[in-house]
Amino acid sequence: MMHFLEKYFVMILTATAGTLGYCLIINIKRNKIIYGCLGGMFATFLYCICVECGLSLLLQNLIPAAVATLYAEVLARVVKAPATVFLIPAIIPLVPGGRLYYTMSAIVDANVDEAKLYAHETIIIALGIAVGIVIVSLAFYHVSHKNIQFKVRFDRSMYQLDSVPREGHEEE
Repeated sequence: MMHFLEKYFVMILTATAGTLGYCLIINIKRNKIIYGCLGGMFATFLYCICVECGLSLLLQNLIPAAVATLYAEVLARVVKAPATVFLIPAIIPLVPGGRLYYTMSAIVDANVDEAKLYAHETIIIALGIAVGIVIVSLAFYHVSHKNIQFKVRFDRSMYQLDSVPREGHEEE
């Protein structure tokens, strides 16, 4: 455990600081900034665990993105705020900005092989983040709309029962 903390402490700390900066730039309310920073820190921590476990590049980003989305969706319901307020800052540390820069640099330098390699990695990382977000968001959407549909059906059936005349009590 000590080796893990020594190896990744600076990365987690700078990711949290970067998340704080992003929260300040996009004007997240003061009482919600801490939640965004915690999400970014937690996503980076999970990313480091996935790297240490030797998972594929796709899973190294899919798992932290899915957990960050779960965190954002649950927190949104607890704090009564949109999930994107917590989700976007939480996934900012996962965004492959460095690889995208190296892809563009290789393209400008006409280094085709290096550009293909970095572009491939960038696409896989972006796909992992997107799939992680979509899976959890769809699950929350599906569950919350099933509850709404149940309530609508239940309320509608109650109104229908009240409007149907009963035997012996016909309207005159």
